Parts: sequence; C-alpha cells; structure tokens
Amino acid sequence: DATSQYHLGILYKEGRGCEQSDERAAEWWAKAAEQGDAPAQDSLGDAYEDGRGVPQSYERAFELWKLSEAQGYALATTNLGRSYRNGRGVDQSLAEARRLYELAVARGESECAPGNLQKLNCGIQQICPLLSQRVVLRGLNTAALNGTRGTAIDFGFSETDPVTDNWLADSGRYTVRLDGPEGR
Repeated sequence: DATSQYHLGILYKEGRGCEQSDERAAEWWAKAAEQGDAPAQDSLGDAYEDGRGVPQSYERAFELWKLSEAQGYALATTNLGRSYRNGRGVDQSLAEARRLYELAVARGESECAPGNLQKLNCGIQQICPLLSQRVVLRGLNTAALNGTRGTAIDFGFSETDPVTDNWLADSGRYTVRLDGPEGR
C-alpha cells in the first residue's frame, strides 16, 4: 500500500536496514505519490528540489507540494510558502508565502513554519514596508496612473545576480490593487 511504500522510501533515504540510496527512496515515494499519498508527494517534492535521486526541478517540486498541500498536509504547505518566498518553481510572491506560512502554522506545522513566518515578516518590514499599506502611485511612465491610489497587495523581485543568485534590489516591484476607476 502507499503508506508502506512511503516508509520504504524513508528507510532508503536514511539507509536504515538497507544501503542508503536517494534513487531508491525517490522510486518508492513516486509509487506512493501516484496513489495520492500526501507525505510521499511532499518527500518526492523535497527530492526534486534538491536533485536527490531525481533530476533537480523546482517546477516539479512545486507541483508535488501543491498536490500534497491540497490534502491538508502541513509540511507541504510550508514548502509551498518557501517556493513563493524564494521564487523557485513559481513567480515570487511574498504575500502568498506569508499566507501559506500562516496556514501551515494553523494546520499545526511547528518545525519550520513559525520561524519561516517570523523571518519573512521581518524581511517584509525591511525590504517592502509598504506591503498591505495604502499607496499613491507616482513617477510612472503612464501619466494617467500618476496620482492613482490603491493598496500594495504583493511584492516580489524579478531578477537575480547571475554570479551570486541573490535577488537584485532594483528588480523589486509591488503589485498594487487600484481603487475604483476614480481612484484619485
């Protein structure tokens, strides 16, 4: 059954009672994941994220965590939050990362989500203090939008340094939900 296959994957990952093998772990998790086992989908997502036993793919990791999270699996919810925070396998969205970390905490995930949420909130205060705040648009190329009011609902970076893989500060952008057509 899927639960046994998931646990066999754990044994291979850790080398308990067998020779350690990331490839064999991923094979067993894949069998269980195909049957809808949420912990196996989460673990296989971890393997894809790191390229352990399978080709590295942030996109595939995201897909698997999404399947697991849809079943209410809290660790997968945390992993999705991390994907959105880092923009790996999905466009970066700090607002969605925050929402998922909060959901993971509400689901009882106490290992990573609380610390990730705290670090994210501190980062938001430093990097994008206008998130969730009312704003007035200024200095835009589209003159018609200058002076328009709205709420900053998200923030993300669009470019990384090719050498360090760090986000480039100049590529940070807010997403603003504009007030109605009269938003001035």
